[in-house]
Amino acid sequence: MSSQIDFRWRYQPRNKSDVQLMKYIQDNRIMGKTEMVLLAVRSFWLPYSLSIDCSSQQLRSVAIDAVQALRKQAKDILELAGLEDVSSVQSRFTEVTQEQIKQRSVNSPVNTSTLNELRIQAGENNYDDTGLNNFL
Repeated sequence: MSSQIDFRWRYQPRNKSDVQLMKYIQDNRIMGKTEMVLLAVRSFWLPYSLSIDCSSQQLRSVAIDAVQALRKQAKDILELAGLEDVSSVQSRFTEVTQEQIKQRSVNSPVNTSTLNELRIQAGENNYDDTGLNNFL
């Protein structure tokens, strides 16, 4: 059984889209803030965190769940934007079957080019953390 930790994150967005995103998360009446953030973070990063210290079977199971959640989210986003039939958008998504996930080695290296692309898309860590100066 893992021990409990205290994780705090404070973010004061500066760019317009991040402000709009944080307002959407904060004002959402369907799902709470913590639940929304954890769903996104778990879907995206949980398999990576578990790859450090868990069984290969557990990692595979979590990876399959994460891929399914991300596929559903991608489908919902495409529908929201009216892009459900645009093949150029859909072709950008690599279809990973459950068998392909099972065949991947637990110890395979993380694709750093993909992570770098995600960092660029996220603004290369361009965020305001000055509000954290007196946090600790």
